[in-house]
Amino acid sequence: EKFDIVKKWGINTYKCTKQLISERFGRGSRTVDLELETQIELLRETKRKYECVLQLARALTTHLYSLLHTQHALGDAFADLSQKSPELQEEFGYNAETQKLLCKNGETLLGAVNFFVSSINTLVNKTMEDTLMTVKHYETAR
Repeated sequence: EKFDIVKKWGINTYKCTKQLISERFGRGSRTVDLELETQIELLRETKRKYECVLQLARALTTHLYSLLHTQHALGDAFADLSQKSPELQEEFGYNAETQKLLCKNGETLLGAVNFFVSSINTLVNKTMEDTLMTVKHYETAR
C-alpha cells in the first residue's frame, strides 16, 4: 500500500515536472483553467473601472471642498456687507444665511463623499489588491 502511494506520487511528480519543462522551453502549451482565467481577467477589468471611479470621486471631493470654502467666504462677505449697508441689510443678511445654510448642507455631502471615497479606496487598494496577490501566488505555485 505504501509502495502504491509512493508510485502515484512519483508518477504525478514526473508528469508535473515534464509539463513544467515543456512549458518553459516553449514546446508545450500552458495548462490553464479557462473559467478561472476568465474570472481573473474580469476582476482585473473591474478593478480598472473602480480605479476610474475612485479618481473621479477624489476630484469631486477636491472641487466640493473648494466650493464650500468659496461659499463660506461669500457668506462672511454678505454678513459683513449687511452690517455696513443699512439700506440693503435685509437682502445681504438673507444671502449670508442662505450661503451659510448651503455650506452646512455641503459639509454633510462632503462627509458622505469622503466616506464613499474611503470605501472605494479600501475596495480597490486592499480587497482587490489582496485578491490579485492571491492569484499571483496561485500562478507561482502552479
